[in-house]
Formats: sequence, C-alpha cells, structure tokens
Amino acid sequence: MLVRLIVVALFAVQLAAAISAGTAKNALRLHNKYRSKHSAPALKWNKDLEKFAQSWANRCVFEHSGHPGQGENLAMGMKDFAGAIGAWYNEVKDYDYNNPGFSGATGHFTQVVWKSTTEVGCGVKSCPNGKMYVCSYKPPGNVVTPDNSFFKKNVLPN
Repeated sequence: MLVRLIVVALFAVQLAAAISAGTAKNALRLHNKYRSKHSAPALKWNKDLEKFAQSWANRCVFEHSGHPGQGENLAMGMKDFAGAIGAWYNEVKDYDYNNPGFSGATGHFTQVVWKSTTEVGCGVKSCPNGKMYVCSYKPPGNVVTPDNSFFKKNVLPN
C-alpha cells in the first residue's frame, strides 16, 4: 500500500513539474531579445507565474485562462519556446503603429513587448495534439481604453 502511494505521489509531481531552469532561462532570454527591439525593459522571471502557466498548460486545452490581473499567451504544436515566442513576436508585421490598439491578429506580439509588463513565467506540456506553451505576464498588457493611450505608451516601434 505504501509503495502504491509513493508511486501515485511521484506521478502527481511529474504531472505538475515545472520547466527546467535552462528552459526558463531561454524563454526569458527570448522575451527580452524581442522586447529590446522596442525599448521595453527586460522582464524578470516569476516562479508563481511559472507555476500558474504550467498548471494551465497541463490541461492541454487551447483556451485562455481568463485569470484576472495577468496577461497570457498560448501556442500549440511548436517544437520549442523559440518557435512559440517567435510566432507571437512575428505578429509585429501586422501591427499598425499609426493606428495603435488591440487586435486579435497582433495581441500576442503586443503582450510580449508591452513596456509596463515586468514579469513573466511560462510552462509547457506534451499533449495529444502537440506541445502546449503558456506564458503568463504581470502586470498584464493589452490594456484597452477608448483613446488607445496605453498602446501608444507601451507598444513602441522598433
């Protein structure tokens, strides 16, 4: 009975396992590489955001959490974080700096480079349909106002 409990406990730990330190460092480096192109300060890694992102990725459901007080980017099917974060950033090609604001076609990009965001944490899970990548951000980006003033202040041209 004790052996069975230990096996179940180890399995549960494996399901909730965080990404490796090297993977976290790489995800942070990639975010900061793209942010530097837009005069946005470097992000810091947040273990609580990492835990949340990992728990959301573990669900293997491609939908936003809607968690209040944080931003979120999702990707599925990419080989690694370089592919996921690169795809998010690649939306830059569709962003109109002359008409700044939120768009579903550029929302991942704007969250990555949002100037007032200071922290990030990410998770990944191998799912039946491919790897699920989740990054959570604080404070959140993509703050919409009638005059889009937050986009003007936080999404700067490269």
